[in-house]
Amino acid sequence: MACRRRPTRRARTEGRLIRMAPRPRSKSRQGWPANLYPNREGFKYRHPVTKRETWMGTDKARAFAAAKKLNALLMPTNDLVDRVIGSKDTVADAIAVFRRDDIPARKWAPKTAEVYESVIRRIEAGIGARPVEQVTVKECAEFIRAVTASDRARQQFRLVLGWILGCAVQEGWIDTNPVLATRRFQHERKRARLTKEVYAAIWDQAEPWLRLAMDLSLVTLLRRDDVVSLKFSDVHDGFLWVVPQKTEGSTLVKLKIRVGDELAALLSQARDAVVSPFVVHRLPDRARPSDKRASARVHHTQVMPEQLTRAFQDARDAAGVSGTNPPSFHEIRSLGGALLTETGWAIEQIQNLMGHSSLSMTEHYLEGHDTPWQHVEPGTVLVR
Repeated sequence: MACRRRPTRRARTEGRLIRMAPRPRSKSRQGWPANLYPNREGFKYRHPVTKRETWMGTDKARAFAAAKKLNALLMPTNDLVDRVIGSKDTVADAIAVFRRDDIPARKWAPKTAEVYESVIRRIEAGIGARPVEQVTVKECAEFIRAVTASDRARQQFRLVLGWILGCAVQEGWIDTNPVLATRRFQHERKRARLTKEVYAAIWDQAEPWLRLAMDLSLVTLLRRDDVVSLKFSDVHDGFLWVVPQKTEGSTLVKLKIRVGDELAALLSQARDAVVSPFVVHRLPDRARPSDKRASARVHHTQVMPEQLTRAFQDARDAAGVSGTNPPSFHEIRSLGGALLTETGWAIEQIQNLMGHSSLSMTEHYLEGHDTPWQHVEPGTVLVR
């Protein structure tokens, strides 16, 4: 009779969810409250959500009592009452609602969606298991501060967490949104503004195709991704027709840029000996088989956004432009807008060219540049 082999652990568990028991405490800490640990001559408590550790003193009885109270407040419950009335709605449940009902309507561009999804995943990992009705203002504030040291990133986490718990309010799970009572984090723009002198110095060090890209952005105020995506077929009927990638599918901004003398000269300059459908183009340093090219590359002369960024950084370094936060290619948009104000353009006109949905965003781009003097004729109001 053949000997029957005992099924392996994997075979025994395949097809069903295995709930692994938590790692048992060491014998020296049997009977200790969860989240309480020895620390030097005393004790420390580790917050189950934020993982922040707090010194609890040297008195064992007081430390044990405090840890039990904290666990009761901070840890999800699983008592007999919950078995009868059902489990509470959690932050993870609110995230599911946000993903299902809110995100599609926001119509984020792919890169924007990727950034926000990263934030959502970190929130879900940090406090996803918490019942929403137990989430306090203090807990939200502690989570936001603990998740990152950057004030700008903290404000982003505050914004997204506010959206998520706002869904919980709308679902009737909670009455108020605790995130709204937390601190707003202010952050100053760290990237240095690009001046005309610095622009000229970088331009002198740039290759011809990069010079063209810089000048196109300066004249049209287009973003990096839109500059490298421009095709000669986008120019017809006396206009350059552009659907900005950042706003495509969201604000539905479409730009019809008149081809004036400056832009016409740049487009004429772009028609060089290299045959390419793209206005900004370059021959690759070495030929690559089609299966080895970047997945987004549709033509061997196409300049990818990352290539443009690296080339601009190289030219900037060669020009001796340094500093803690030197200007990037994106700052050309800001400089172009500032130069237009010097020629008399109204801020509303610059807003339209930049494709901004709000005037405040355009004003933000123009901050840090010298404001031109406005010529104003005085009125006649004195009566003699």
